[in-house]
Amino acid sequence: MRMAELKQQLEMRLPLTQFSLEELRAVIGLLAGPGVVMQLEFGDFVLLEPERINAYAAAVIRTVRSHTDEIGCISEHAVLNGDLRYYDMKRLPRSDEQIVLRAMYQVFVDHGLCLSESTEAGTLLVFPSHFRRERPELEVHPSVFVSYHFKGALDEIYATLIVKLHHTSAFEKDQLWRYAADFKTQAGKRVGLRMEKREEGSAELVVYFEGDVPDDSKVTFIRYVHDHLKQKDAEVVRVRHYVCPHCETPVENRKAIHQRLARGQTDITCVLCEKRIPLIDLIEQKFASTELEMRVREMELRAQTNIDNESRELILLGHAFAVAGEAGQIFRPTPNSDWGIDGEIEFKDYLGKASGRRVYLQLKSGDSYLQRRDRDGAEVFQVRNRRHLDYWQEQAYPVMLVIRSSDGAIRWMDVSTYIRTHREELEERPRIIFEGEPFTALTVQRMRDRLVPKDRRIVQ
Repeated sequence: MRMAELKQQLEMRLPLTQFSLEELRAVIGLLAGPGVVMQLEFGDFVLLEPERINAYAAAVIRTVRSHTDEIGCISEHAVLNGDLRYYDMKRLPRSDEQIVLRAMYQVFVDHGLCLSESTEAGTLLVFPSHFRRERPELEVHPSVFVSYHFKGALDEIYATLIVKLHHTSAFEKDQLWRYAADFKTQAGKRVGLRMEKREEGSAELVVYFEGDVPDDSKVTFIRYVHDHLKQKDAEVVRVRHYVCPHCETPVENRKAIHQRLARGQTDITCVLCEKRIPLIDLIEQKFASTELEMRVREMELRAQTNIDNESRELILLGHAFAVAGEAGQIFRPTPNSDWGIDGEIEFKDYLGKASGRRVYLQLKSGDSYLQRRDRDGAEVFQVRNRRHLDYWQEQAYPVMLVIRSSDGAIRWMDVSTYIRTHREELEERPRIIFEGEPFTALTVQRMRDRLVPKDRRIVQ
């Protein structure tokens, strides 16, 4: 239910009780904490049966696992359209189901359980912990550099690690397999990890590198993995693997390494070439440095910011869907928004039929998109991609810039009309004076009345 609808229902059932909408929001917030209800971040909705999220999430995972190529992915369209494997699950009515599916999608993103990839066929949602293809044998086996032993919710720990690494700028996802992932450094070198489940909810995760990976990349990668696992399991055990730098013979005697380090000895003899192998090398020195700790913390913050931005974009898409639905119109997201259009609202005529008339939406979330001008207090939207100006002006129907600020206010403005009347100014400075009005069902209906010919709104 929308919050206002819930208030009306409660007023009917509690005729002697008076309360404001703000008081109801406070109570809903208290009930949301222990999971009695769930307050959605778009459309002012309250989900009265939060367990529905888990039920639909299970249907998504069943669908992912049934993929013929076992590649742990599903199209975003299939998720939002509800094209899932339900079996004997009782589904919600279509109007409610679409809202729950969007809320579930946002939960996946917020918790770092999936990542999205743009393809020619549309956006794919990739679930790292549900890949079933085994990694093929490599012609050259990367050497294992460090391993970790930990306990916990293994699938979640693994998935969130892969998703967060994907959202850093230092490492780019390359290939995923069953509990294994390869990444590339900025120089194109391969680094990766593999997890193997053990008994009683424990696992071993190994980190490996191909040859010639710089020490800085190695130590940054393993410190990022280390800190992630440490957050999930305070008792995680880290084991460093050593290889003789002279003859590349692995050091197999773990007990001897442990004993020598415990006695303060910093090297060990190679069993083959009998040369000294340093145990406290440059990698170990950097690993323990405050500088590296701060660098990895900044990477983590950047990754989380990228995830949060993705979540905010979903909130705004969900709000556009909810507002269009409340106004009785049709919202469709755009499969590829690279050209500056994220969705469209097609209007219905007075008879409830699709009119073909529409507006296009460019969705932006965050205070960074609007700057307050000092001299007159005007809000300025800086167009970061000039090609969008031409593309917006070429459209047959209005392009509406929709901006959601951090206080939750969502406004929209017809930017295609603005571009036509301020073309010369925009050539010099690509910025738009934003004078948006609230993006609500009422303003959507007003836009419909403006664009749909009156003779198509007359009852026959």
